[in-house]
Amino acid sequence: MPADFRSAIHLPGLLVLLFVFWLISACSATSTSIVEEEVVTNQKPMYTYKSIVIQDLDLKRELYTDVKEAGMSQRDHLYSQMPGELSEHIERYIKSRHSFPSVSRNGEVTPSTLVLKGRFTHLGRFRVSVTVSLRDGTDGHEVAYFRQTLWDVLDTTETISSLAREVADFINRIQYK
Repeated sequence: MPADFRSAIHLPGLLVLLFVFWLISACSATSTSIVEEEVVTNQKPMYTYKSIVIQDLDLKRELYTDVKEAGMSQRDHLYSQMPGELSEHIERYIKSRHSFPSVSRNGEVTPSTLVLKGRFTHLGRFRVSVTVSLRDGTDGHEVAYFRQTLWDVLDTTETISSLAREVADFINRIQYK
């Protein structure tokens, strides 16, 4: 058999295989995380803070629904619970890294405490955006600021863990600044 004929036989199979690989990669459920802004404005070194208190991020109802509480769908109800779930995940990730001797969601605020506050700025099927600030326990001034967007989100309620990991990574990155 001539070499050209053998390569012609394998070409359709190769094209089908390439198409299948392209299709699998296009259908994978991934989200792209983009840190839009990261600012550290602390007056004292971050390592001087010995505890962190994580407050639930603010989430306005207008971001996920326009119906009254009684008429909310199951998805809207899940969205309304996201701030608490996000705080739990952030607490878990920070504790696992041992960055602070004390990590809590409702602990006492002292001069050596950082307070995590924030809000959701966009919440939808394809994008979730948050702003997070760390505040000094003494006077409440902003120590650090972080703005994050997750893109290509197929199911928003399942991306909370990824978002919490990004917030914990931010806190870990600035720990020794």
